[in-house]
Amino acid sequence: MIKYKRNQVEEAIFRTFGAEGARIDELKFRLKRMLAADRSFGRRSKSRDESERRYAFYSAEPPGSGTEVMFSGYEAFALSVGIMLLEHRIPQASVVRVMRRVRGSLETAYSQILKQDPAVLFDEQAILARAKPGMIGTGSTNPVFLMLVTDSSDRAQIANYPVAVCRGEAELMEFIKKYTVNGRVATTFEFGRLMHTLAANLSQTRVRKRGRMAV
Repeated sequence: MIKYKRNQVEEAIFRTFGAEGARIDELKFRLKRMLAADRSFGRRSKSRDESERRYAFYSAEPPGSGTEVMFSGYEAFALSVGIMLLEHRIPQASVVRVMRRVRGSLETAYSQILKQDPAVLFDEQAILARAKPGMIGTGSTNPVFLMLVTDSSDRAQIANYPVAVCRGEAELMEFIKKYTVNGRVATTFEFGRLMHTLAANLSQTRVRKRGRMAV
């Protein structure tokens, strides 16, 4: 498995989001805070709660200060998803817990989607041909959705409600029918193109020596 240094992950994310100037500083700050929060929550390997058993953005125990941190391609992608959730005004602590809960299924989907030909996945004519009235619009012939549900506008509690990774429209609609009851509202994110775009941007990065080690 290819591993990337912190500067490579940041560079790929900046390219993916088209960040320049002050936007880069903003994203750096958010990435730093998410990583710090993930580390501060710790991990309980024997817990029945998946959000307590594994980290959202680290493969193993984060090393101490002064040690280089390396990230997998999936972890770089997870950080990108975290940025998107933050920008939908989901609190940082909830973002970290959500990303911990879905790590297993989302990491599997990430691996499978990257094995598929982008020309087929993002064929505009094929995407239009699949579209049907009432369907949620997607940018892929094999979409991957992250589904979040909450009872109210209190997004601080969103990590305590149903959350799932859905492959395709059928799984998506099943989830919506099952959990959007009694006033609950679903928030949907689709990630196929983000997976491939970020992976391509990661492949273009180069290791850069830094004056200090990554956090």
